[in-house]
Amino acid sequence: MATSFESSDVLYAYTTISRSSSSTGASRQASPAETSPAETSSIEGLQGVPIYQYTGVRDLQERVKSQSTELQAGRSNQQYLVFRSVTKGHLDMLDRKRASIGKHTRMTHYTDTNLLIVKLMPSVEHEITYLLLADDLSHVLAGMGLPRRSLIPLGGSRFSGPNSSKEGDSAYKPRSRNRRADWPTLVFESRLSETLTRLRHDARWWLTNSGGDVRIVIIILITPVEKRLQVEKWCLSPATGHRPATRAHLNSNPLVPTRIQEVTITQNPATPPNPAAQPGTTVQPSTTTQPDAAASYAVTGAPLILEFQNLLLRAPIPPEGDVVFPAADLLLWADSFWESVV
Repeated sequence: MATSFESSDVLYAYTTISRSSSSTGASRQASPAETSPAETSSIEGLQGVPIYQYTGVRDLQERVKSQSTELQAGRSNQQYLVFRSVTKGHLDMLDRKRASIGKHTRMTHYTDTNLLIVKLMPSVEHEITYLLLADDLSHVLAGMGLPRRSLIPLGGSRFSGPNSSKEGDSAYKPRSRNRRADWPTLVFESRLSETLTRLRHDARWWLTNSGGDVRIVIIILITPVEKRLQVEKWCLSPATGHRPATRAHLNSNPLVPTRIQEVTITQNPATPPNPAAQPGTTVQPSTTTQPDAAASYAVTGAPLILEFQNLLLRAPIPPEGDVVFPAADLLLWADSFWESVV
């Protein structure tokens, strides 16, 4: 039985999605035969998110405004809205009305299922994590002697795959990719939540749909209650456990989206881990302008490494090299973030 919310034009994402509906827009739970794998895959990690029947720009505007208000007031951490029956023509209309919908939105559209996922980013918590880290990245590159804007910021530009299109939270490409349609080499995605499932879905989307043009995806999960930042680096890497190459299977080790690295930074852990007992964990105080408010952090999985060649698409020339964020830099990044959102 589908669970209703506010009106008959909404289902929750833990129910299946029906391709058919009545002329009034009412929704019902689909039978297994009516639900395609593509529909199930497109809402991965969005369990509990309401799914609305798209009825026009004004209705979408009102729902975005209402949910943004809840986010800004701290009454909700739900950043997503899902609309069905959104065609490519509808998406073009939404683009023309984008200013009235809000610049703080990111849209993912699935042309094969006509699903539109709207991600809301209306406050500092939703954007400052990756903006601070990107600023640190620019600082490191400048220290190597690279000219300013060696990585061009693309913001939330939309990129299209075979059956869907997506806007990242933020993206960057090197100057060598000088065509408007060129994919970024680095993409950031962040979320206020307790689960990484949707962010991992996003990472796989960028790496797969770009055909390998996107080299690094950094996903950041923000958990305010626990003052924790979880960072994962995703890249393409050879799949393991595949059969030997034959004429029928020329590529024995195809490249697949892979989680390469995990870093967790937790402020003031209740029981600070013992670094000697847990290799890879660093606990140390932050540097702040208010010594009495100094925070301690547990950092696991450091350093975070962004390969120079993946970012700039060329081999480094000394003193150039990979961008390395050690534990000390990561805790300062986390400290700057939490100070900014108090």
